[in-house]
Amino acid sequence: MSKLLFRYFLISFLLCSHLLATGQRRTLEPFDVLHYQFDVSLNDTTDVVFVNAKVTVFYGQHVPKNTILDLANQSGRTGMKVKELTINNEKVSFEHQADQLKIQTLQSIQKGDTSEIYISYEGIPDNGLIISKNAHGDRVFFAEHWPNQAHRWLPVVDHPAEKATCEFIVTAPEKYQVVANGEFLSEKMLLSNSKKTTWQMSYPISTKVMVIGVAEFRTKTLDDKGRITAWIYKNSDDTILNDFSEAPAILESLEKLLGKYPFSKCDQVESTTRFGGMENAGNIFYPEKLLTGKQKLNKTIAHEIGHQWFGNAVTEKDWADIWISEGFATFLENYWIHETLGKEYLQPKLEKEELKILSYQKKNPEHTVVQQNIEDLNNLMNALTYDKAAWVLRMLRYKLGKETFRKIIFTFYERFKYGNASTQDFIDVANEISLLDLTKFFQQWFFTPGAPKVNYTWKYKKNKLIFEFEQLTDKMYHLDVDVQIKYQDMKFEIKHLELDKREQSIEIECDEPSSVRVDPLNIILGHFQKE
Repeated sequence: MSKLLFRYFLISFLLCSHLLATGQRRTLEPFDVLHYQFDVSLNDTTDVVFVNAKVTVFYGQHVPKNTILDLANQSGRTGMKVKELTINNEKVSFEHQADQLKIQTLQSIQKGDTSEIYISYEGIPDNGLIISKNAHGDRVFFAEHWPNQAHRWLPVVDHPAEKATCEFIVTAPEKYQVVANGEFLSEKMLLSNSKKTTWQMSYPISTKVMVIGVAEFRTKTLDDKGRITAWIYKNSDDTILNDFSEAPAILESLEKLLGKYPFSKCDQVESTTRFGGMENAGNIFYPEKLLTGKQKLNKTIAHEIGHQWFGNAVTEKDWADIWISEGFATFLENYWIHETLGKEYLQPKLEKEELKILSYQKKNPEHTVVQQNIEDLNNLMNALTYDKAAWVLRMLRYKLGKETFRKIIFTFYERFKYGNASTQDFIDVANEISLLDLTKFFQQWFFTPGAPKVNYTWKYKKNKLIFEFEQLTDKMYHLDVDVQIKYQDMKFEIKHLELDKREQSIEIECDEPSSVRVDPLNIILGHFQKE
């Protein structure tokens, strides 16, 4: 999710924060979901959805007494009511309360068995599937699952570590077109003035990015390879297609850094949702209110396409590792800006982001990039998981060099592609590829609150440039910092200094400088203040 859309997300979060807090899954189940099939029926006379779901489950080293899936139960006029439930075609007992389906596992199931759970149910979603009207007054249906809202209308294990393939079979009035994850399989007209559309995703993804969009769409292919299709409302002006015109070039730019795009398509979809745009796997939603036709979304598009590698193909193992999704996407957004538009466009953005990070840390002095024991998933969306994590990746790239850094992220991606990774997994790869022990580097930036604040002085005496540094924070940082020394003839040189003490004096033999700048490229997050 891009930071531009984060503002819309925060406002809407206030409307449903109780759902996020109460619906958060704390632990994974002792089984593995391999595949979801959702056969969904939608109509124009009611907001009730009718679903026949098949969940393919593998029982590994342990067969639990109960197989537990997340699904919102009925509460008032909303929620889901289960009409039929079987495992391997046998009816079983179940309880449906506290937004969980507690299903009695068949005694015949053994370790190593794969079973199919069939659930037939209906209800009005209170979240997860947004049924509304777009700006043209036309009825639309959009899944919106981030961060853990899929279970508001689908039976799932609603946690990023539980990844599975999926299939959506959507029956809706014939005027609608359906877009979803994966490959388009079929569209079949039915006798009841409706049609059935089937999409299938063959790569495992987390529930937060499994989606459908159902509306009166029209489409346009944007690239020669047929990977990127724009889906816009039938009544939208053609000019909004301009907003998506750079998507093919953005995707190719990121492929040069990260390798082959991980999915079969990268659709760009006009949508009407509560939170705004989302990086759904191969199927990115953008809010209609931001589509102007003036190409103001290129940074957002770069962010969301970046998510396809990090967030969707490689997914955080737990919520504490959300920076793997948002930090990488922000870094890749900034990478695209630098490579395509130039550093003069990136630098003002970085300066704003640094101020935002430092302001957030001042208000939340105990918060870190990797935040354990998260009580409210709202708190995941902040300047640390987005901007500070991206800044740490930028510092790492500068510290190790472009080629070593690229090898690290490429290795990390390939090793955990279509799976899950933790912060420690990334640290291990960085240590392995760099042949360095970067434990302290990551400890001070990912697991320690705050940022360095350093005062310094310099003077020139007896052919030496003499620095005095003092770290003012309680935490003492180990910093590799550049100093730019400019001479009277306008030439300059860069010296690399290592700060690893509370107070430190460093001498450099050189000609008399006309000016001196510490951290001239603003690589280090924090304050360097000349006294």
